Amino acid sequence: MALSEEQRALLRILLAGDTYERVAEVLGTSAENVRRRAHEASSALDAEGDPELSADAVRERLAALEGSPEAEYRMAPTTPSRGDRRRLGLWIVLGAAALVLLVVLLVVGTGGGGGDEGTPSPAGSQEEAVPVRLSPVGGSHASGSLTIIRVADQPVVDLDIRGLVPTGRGESYVLWFVGSGGRSLPIAFKAVGSDGRITGRTPIPTSAASLLPSLDTADLTLARQREAAAAIQQAARGGTLPQRVGTSVLRGPLR
Repeated sequence: MALSEEQRALLRILLAGDTYERVAEVLGTSAENVRRRAHEASSALDAEGDPELSADAVRERLAALEGSPEAEYRMAPTTPSRGDRRRLGLWIVLGAAALVLLVVLLVVGTGGGGGDEGTPSPAGSQEEAVPVRLSPVGGSHASGSLTIIRVADQPVVDLDIRGLVPTGRGESYVLWFVGSGGRSLPIAFKAVGSDGRITGRTPIPTSAASLLPSLDTADLTLARQREAAAAIQQAARGGTLPQRVGTSVLRGPLR
């Protein structure tokens, strides 16, 4: 059986240096569950092959994650070119976004879902806070703001949005940071319940931090989950950022 897009994204994230524990944090699951899924993906890769992934490299990476010093040593001399590093960095960002979207699909795919309160914002550990006021677009009655914060070298976004129309079956609100040409970094995927709110904290992948200066607008859209997933997957294959999809409801300048 060929690799699924989820399996391909997971293997790419692990090959790029992430661990079972870090991926588990994104998915809200256990490291052991991520480990099992990674080995299932590796078995599928061994059986069918994939032009974009090396089965040998995957086996070595998983062996390294299992604690094999020999495997870590074999991987160490491999240094990607500048172009490869850029492409790989985008794969990390978009692969993580695809995994987050997968969670949304699994959690709210059978209905509108409830409001997602996100991660509570710890006090006293933040710096370089950049507030962004969001304005309604296209007749939307929503309002709110976001704040970009760096917490212990991790960029995060605090969200405080209200007045949203609840998401329906197969829908999600997507927060994009948009740059020139409409190329956009997907930051968060949120289901909204009857309270019409999105609040809480969403981490920005560390590998995306270097992209932030080139992005100038925050845009919250209401999108079909499958449409968003397709846009992210297509962009990841091309090594670029996706075009934002969905209907804009709130927008604001990042600087």
